[in-house]
Amino acid sequence: MTFKEIYDSIYSNEETKNPDSFIKHYEENITLIENHETDSENDYYDVMRLTSDYAHNLTIKESYTKALPFLDKAVQLYENFSGFDNEKLLENNFYQLLRFDRASANYYLKNFSIAQSEFKWLNDTYPENDKFKLWMTHTKFRKHDSLLKILWYIIAGSVLATTFIEKESIGFLYDIVLYFGTIALVIAIALESIKYINKRKINAS
Repeated sequence: MTFKEIYDSIYSNEETKNPDSFIKHYEENITLIENHETDSENDYYDVMRLTSDYAHNLTIKESYTKALPFLDKAVQLYENFSGFDNEKLLENNFYQLLRFDRASANYYLKNFSIAQSEFKWLNDTYPENDKFKLWMTHTKFRKHDSLLKILWYIIAGSVLATTFIEKESIGFLYDIVLYFGTIALVIAIALESIKYINKRKINAS
């Protein structure tokens, strides 16, 4: 089959409106699709549409690890499309959806710093959409939660070590363990305080 035949069969087939079916059809022809020349604007658009729909359907199916590289590619295809200036690009609903898909995929893969940056961009670019602000704030909390979990492990480990091991038996290592445990405790308390203050701000808004 030619690229045009594949494209037409996918978008004229009612079956491919189902994410599983779309993914199956795309992957059966992935080599031809990805190697298709995009010299003309029409060919570029067709590859962009296929790639974007594939990435979005992977996200729907929660295949986040698999989706991420295609989401990156789809976003880049949109941003480099000659048919869009910056204003048209930002007004395009599917581009906005792809950016949200990429942010949420990173969130569910626990790439919280990347996800927070993505949600911040979405919130700054589309401030009228309250969903993006909520996601940005929630991601910030989750990033703190991951760090807090590590800190509490350090604190627990240092408490156990300094409780059951005599200082004389390990010498200066005892002071090092106690020092790191204390630093971890201070940071953990500070993060818990920030988390509490931010939650109060959200509840008050």
